[in-house]
Amino acid sequence: MKLEVKGLSFTYEQRPVIQGLHFSVQDGEFVSLIGPSGSGKSTLFYLLGGLYRPQAGEIHLNGRLINGERGHLAYMPQQPSLMPWRTIFDNVRLAQELTRRTDRVRLNQLLKEAGLAEVARRYPHELSGGMQQRVAFIRALASDHDLLCLDEPFGALDALTRTRMQKWLLSLLEQERRTILFITHSIEEAILLSDRILVLSPSPMKVAQEVAVPFARGQERDERRGTKEWIRLQRELEAMLLPT
Repeated sequence: MKLEVKGLSFTYEQRPVIQGLHFSVQDGEFVSLIGPSGSGKSTLFYLLGGLYRPQAGEIHLNGRLINGERGHLAYMPQQPSLMPWRTIFDNVRLAQELTRRTDRVRLNQLLKEAGLAEVARRYPHELSGGMQQRVAFIRALASDHDLLCLDEPFGALDALTRTRMQKWLLSLLEQERRTILFITHSIEEAILLSDRILVLSPSPMKVAQEVAVPFARGQERDERRGTKEWIRLQRELEAMLLPT
């Protein structure tokens, strides 16, 4: 699933939020967006998902114009947003209910891969924050959309749980090859997970820099944390985010 954003512009209450934004995400690629708070990253996801319509520019999926159209991607917000009255299985099943079909074999397989099979009949309040985030991610995967937009999914977790979730996501993505656009404020997280990192300017948002991560994805990359090459890249990205 290839995503192309061409000359995208959006104004909210007479304030330009996004202006002349250009970027692309190739099929199966993991691209992270990092930038100042309030730069318009979440607004971009609303535009991609069809909740907002751009004042200018085009959004293409596999060459098809989708401006203002919904139902083309899976979205995972910062908070799990699980329905407390539904079991874990039924929360995950929600993604398929929206398309009026339920593939129980597929859902049970996803829950098993995420280590959630034993809690499928429990309710959200019975799970830890990390497990709730896993449920939310599996719900996004269950939609079977090839494009996933993840909006700081680990931002509210403590450091230890966040590290575990990052490793879990890396292992899961080896099995579930999807095209991912990922918002994060953590440079280390962006390096760990991404093929490319787009450094965004303050509002109105544009791509200020584009950086290819030079390390192979997977366990090998995790083992490179703290190396000279890793620290050098991290400092370069930090410098890009400093105001000029």
